[in-house]
Formats: sequence, structure tokens, C-alpha cells
Amino acid sequence: MPRIAIVGSFSTGKTTLAEAASARLELPLLPETAREVAALGFKLDKDATPEVETLIFLKQLHNELTHPDFVGDRSLIDVMAYAGWVLDNQPQPPRREIALWEECVRIARFHLRSQYTHVFYLPIEFDIVPDGLRPLDPAFQKEIDKRMMALLEENAISFGTLRGSVQERLDALTEAVQP
Repeated sequence: MPRIAIVGSFSTGKTTLAEAASARLELPLLPETAREVAALGFKLDKDATPEVETLIFLKQLHNELTHPDFVGDRSLIDVMAYAGWVLDNQPQPPRREIALWEECVRIARFHLRSQYTHVFYLPIEFDIVPDGLRPLDPAFQKEIDKRMMALLEENAISFGTLRGSVQERLDALTEAVQP
């Protein structure tokens, strides 16, 4: 049962690739938890709070645990990268929220290496595409990318890097999943 996580900063083509891979491999596409949370009226990214990041984490974990196989354009890795930025950029560290988030991190670290059969990293290759949710800030995009790479390395998560067009990425992903 493939459990495929496609990771990378925003506007790197994760959703486009995940939708194509889901169709080609006939696997369910995980719901986008951040968009679900935004639809509830919560702010994301630079405007998010530790509580919002915790909600996103719990929804993402639930989605991953309740689907035996999937393609996800978001993963616990993504959630941890964004939440790390939010916590590091709080004006004054909120003790309760940090304690709550630290429990999420403990859960994630327990699951990260076994949660996914395949992890594919998409580097920043394209200009940011406005989607109404993400900031149009290349420095923030690079910061999230740096955090993703650090999480992959710190947690010894094996991953493949996919570059090029959507078709080139999809072909490489398919070959790795179905050799």
C-alpha cells in the first residue's frame, strides 16, 4: 500500500503533481488540511498562531492515519516546517501553546519515518503562483524550503528529489513507486 508524501515549500507544484499521481496510480488524494482550516476562517502561514498550527497538525495526522494508502501534497513534514516558523517568530513565546506544539512534535517524530512508503521533495524551481492563501514572498518560500530539508535530514527520512516539468516529475515518481 503506497503512502506517498510530496513535500516542499509553497508554490513548488505539490498539488499539481499529487493530483496527477493520484489519478495515474489510482490512489486517494488526501484532503488539504491547511485549506480546510483556512475555510473555517483561520489565518495561515505568517499570520498563523501556534493553536492554528496544532489544529492543522491534528487534522493532517487524522487524514494520514485513516487512509491506508494515499498521495498527499501535504504531510506532517510540511506542517512541522510551517509551525516551526510560526513558533520561532512569535513576539513572546506563549508557554501553553509551545507545550501543546511540543506534544505534536513528539507524536510526529514517532511517526515520520514509518508514516510514508515514499517521500518526494520538490525544490523551488518556479515563480510563486498567487493562490489567495500563500504570501508572495520568495524569502519566506526559501525559509520554509530550508526548514523542510532540515526536517528530512534531522529525522533521517529517505526521500527522492523531483525536478522538471509536471510530466517529468510524474514519470519519475511513478517509476519509483512502481518500478
